Amino acid sequence: MSHVTAEVLAPRLRAPRYLPGRALPPYQYVPGANPHPVRDPRGHSYARSSSAPPPHDSWDPADWRESVDWLWGVDLFNAFYFWEAHEAWERLWVGQPRSSAPALVLQGLIQLTAALLKIRGNAVAAARRLSLAGLEKLTRAAAMRRRLLGLNLDRTIADFRSYLRPLEERIAPPVDESVPMLVLSSEGGA
Repeated sequence: MSHVTAEVLAPRLRAPRYLPGRALPPYQYVPGANPHPVRDPRGHSYARSSSAPPPHDSWDPADWRESVDWLWGVDLFNAFYFWEAHEAWERLWVGQPRSSAPALVLQGLIQLTAALLKIRGNAVAAARRLSLAGLEKLTRAAAMRRRLLGLNLDRTIADFRSYLRPLEERIAPPVDESVPMLVLSSEGGA
């Protein structure tokens, strides 16, 4: 079975690159549109999948400025590499206690990336479920810490609620310049 390769491009980046020396993958993985990055021999990360570093056993969220996985995930997200961002952040998520604020932020963002992939595939009901779950996780984290991993959580939540509002009416929002960017601030806390 051959894959249909669809070019999916991000709008012009509006957020800074946090790892500007690291090249983005040659394509954004969208299920059904192009080869799976690690399972398909034609995937952009196929050769690296067997040598991928293991998940973090633990890490200190206060060191987010030095966390390559976190910063890489933010760069990927902001360039609309949603599946790839999810993969970068999942390694960090597994290294945190499940009910901790860092784990909730990561899991919430992972669910939002999955919702954006569902929006791209016009799976509106699934996108709505995932986005509600992701926003719920971010809200729980914000109740513990207003600023975390360089993010102002209240602003992040408000931006995503606004962007995702059409899902309430079973309408997919556009995956364009209106998707909130993740902009990290040195005032963003641990």
